[in-house]
Amino acid sequence: MPPKKAAGGSKKTSAQTKKKVEKKTAPVQDSNVPTFSAPPIKKAEKEIRSLEKEIRHHQYLYYVKNEPSISDFEFDKMFRRLQDLEKAYPEMMDPASPTLTVGSDLEKDFVKFTHKLPVLSLENTYNEAEILDWIRKTDPDGLYSVEWKIDGASIMLYYEDGLLANGVTRGTGGIGDDVTDNIRTIRSIPLRLEEKVSVYLRGEVYMTYSEFEEFNEMSEGRYANPRNLTSGSLKQKSSLDVAKRPLRIFTYDAFFPDPKRKFKTHAEIMNRVEALKFPVPPDSKLVSGNEVAATIQEFKKKKEKLGFPTDGLVIKLNDLAQRQSLGYTSHSPRWARAFKFDALMKESKIVGIDYAVGRTGKITPRAQIEPINLAGTTVTYATLHNQDYIDELGVGIGAVVRISKRGEIIPAVEEVVVPGKKVFKIPQVCPSCGTKTEKREDSVDRFCPNPDCPDRVKNGIIFFCSRKQMDIEGLGEKQIEFLYDNEYIKNIADLYELEKHKENLLEEEGYGEKSVGIILKGIEESKKKDFRFVLSSLGLREIGPKVAELLIEHGYESMDSIVEAVKGEGKSEALMEIPGIGPSTVEAIVENFSDKRILKLLERLKKAGLKMKADPVAKSEKQPFAGQTWCVTGSFEHFQPREKATDLIVYYGGKKVGSISSKTTHLLAGPGAGSKLDKAKELGVQIVSEGEFLDLLRQNDIVFS
Repeated sequence: MPPKKAAGGSKKTSAQTKKKVEKKTAPVQDSNVPTFSAPPIKKAEKEIRSLEKEIRHHQYLYYVKNEPSISDFEFDKMFRRLQDLEKAYPEMMDPASPTLTVGSDLEKDFVKFTHKLPVLSLENTYNEAEILDWIRKTDPDGLYSVEWKIDGASIMLYYEDGLLANGVTRGTGGIGDDVTDNIRTIRSIPLRLEEKVSVYLRGEVYMTYSEFEEFNEMSEGRYANPRNLTSGSLKQKSSLDVAKRPLRIFTYDAFFPDPKRKFKTHAEIMNRVEALKFPVPPDSKLVSGNEVAATIQEFKKKKEKLGFPTDGLVIKLNDLAQRQSLGYTSHSPRWARAFKFDALMKESKIVGIDYAVGRTGKITPRAQIEPINLAGTTVTYATLHNQDYIDELGVGIGAVVRISKRGEIIPAVEEVVVPGKKVFKIPQVCPSCGTKTEKREDSVDRFCPNPDCPDRVKNGIIFFCSRKQMDIEGLGEKQIEFLYDNEYIKNIADLYELEKHKENLLEEEGYGEKSVGIILKGIEESKKKDFRFVLSSLGLREIGPKVAELLIEHGYESMDSIVEAVKGEGKSEALMEIPGIGPSTVEAIVENFSDKRILKLLERLKKAGLKMKADPVAKSEKQPFAGQTWCVTGSFEHFQPREKATDLIVYYGGKKVGSISSKTTHLLAGPGAGSKLDKAKELGVQIVSEGEFLDLLRQNDIVFS
């Protein structure tokens, strides 16, 4: 079956890294596979066409039907053979070859594309009474299609004579960005249809929760949610990068320009779309108007078990003639409505827009709103994510907007009800230090490039001291901001010289003997933290807990060994051999540990007494877990924190991983296991309960406290 996904990467690499990228992205040559020998031209053409057909069939079975019929190895062998033949005979390569799904590292700016049909949005409703009232006014006895409203990125697919000609973002609804090269990398989208039919399809590109979590973990958790990552992926300039992201699509509407093709209902259109082997949303149901209320309840019960993000339902009139007579407003069709599930949503007015500057320099705009009570708290600010998000919604100061609490935690502007005077544009200078901001090629966000930016530095220190990192007691956000603003500290190394300012600090309001003592003790205790925490707490680009673990597991057990690894031409290539570390991460490691500022900081931390070498991992002579790879997820009665279980596994010979893959042999799953449990079931990984794990320990005479 087709390979599922790969770690993310970047196209900006050193000459050495770039060479390695090419090696790494090429199919792995098996020692049992004979060296390629080009066949005669006529035989090659016949084989190329046969391979194209067979590979498309298996991609359809895997990515659309979820019913793979061959192994990864068999599929890779076919795919590699087709690549070799196309390289030998480039003139025979089909413009819709399935090998195009791997993408290209050539950068491409997006040209504007005028849609062949208006791409309208839907009018939203937030309670069943509104939906039922709309149905009563439209046609209470008519048939309606009830479908999941996928929370992803809207896309139009234009096929001419069976060939994918253009993939275009919604844009303004009249004009969008042509992102065809990126769309081609989505393996559930056929590049050539089995029939020479012209069709314009509307769909939603999305990621499953499990695939998003796995990709985000590999990316050090830099992405907020599947929707943001999906939208940003479609705007990447290198399709090679897009190909590494686990994008999928559901198609939910279509127009056939051939006047001879007559359809009477939406259901007929979708049956035709499915026959052309496009993925369509599951569970879609055709019901009468008086059955819609009960159907909504059916869908609500299924929502929590879905593997993909959805924020509601779409309810459409089925009869196309009735649709035609009802027509459209300037923004939306009168024959369809979106029903939003999210009850944690209220209207407010934007009275101002300011920004937060994170430790990486990322500029996040946020709306200051007239205070509202939402999910039990008073909300005065709501995130606006980035300029693309602002433009998409049309947000401006003075706008009346709907605010939600995503995950019941982060307030966000979801929709504009009444527009402001004009769409807000983020100033191109950092609000903290005044430096000109920049937009990176791998992100839709703007960043402050100044490493001395006050907000960047403060947030970096806050991150370093946080509970999940160095866990320095007594140093929360307010204390760190006070110490920085009053020039007690200017970077994390200054924390370890705070003792010499004790007398001055005791004179400050709110800093008595007890509170200062707690802070100084917390700083001293942090020197006992293992090197893996020190490394991931520095806040260096791309080097979070996962990468720190991978480096240590593969022999880079000290700061000196990492610094040494990036010195000299070609030496960083060894880092590329570490599974799970891609070229963008290697590039970041090289840049970080070649930076004189960072090296000076590391020297100060070393002199302060922080651990610059990983503690040796003790191993028992008894090795019952040897050869096994375990992932641990959920909550447990006897293992709190759950790292106690992973420590036991490692001590007795096993290997621990943070995510599920085909190489994982066991999943220790407790309550709240979530998507990792689903992934383990999908891949046939052995699932072990806490009780079974305890029995396993007893059988091997393993005692733990």
